[in-house]
Amino acid sequence: MVNERDIQLKVSFSAFKRLIEQLQPEDILRLRQWLDEKLAEYEDELMLANPRIMAEIREARMEYEAGEYVKLDELQAELAESEDTDV
Repeated sequence: MVNERDIQLKVSFSAFKRLIEQLQPEDILRLRQWLDEKLAEYEDELMLANPRIMAEIREARMEYEAGEYVKLDELQAELAESEDTDV
């Protein structure tokens, strides 16, 4: 049995595009879903490797644990109140 990672092909983007254009719509949708999942994984990896983003996450967690946050309903009330006074 051949593992999908064992085979590496180099395909030009234009050739790849022509292959995609030959797929049925349901297969294109499956491909899109797969690509979305892969992109999300890649984005997560990039964020976790970025020291600035990790520092911001740590800071946000500390603020949350210290109770330094505004609840959504409180924020919505503040925004509604500011809209009323702006008129």
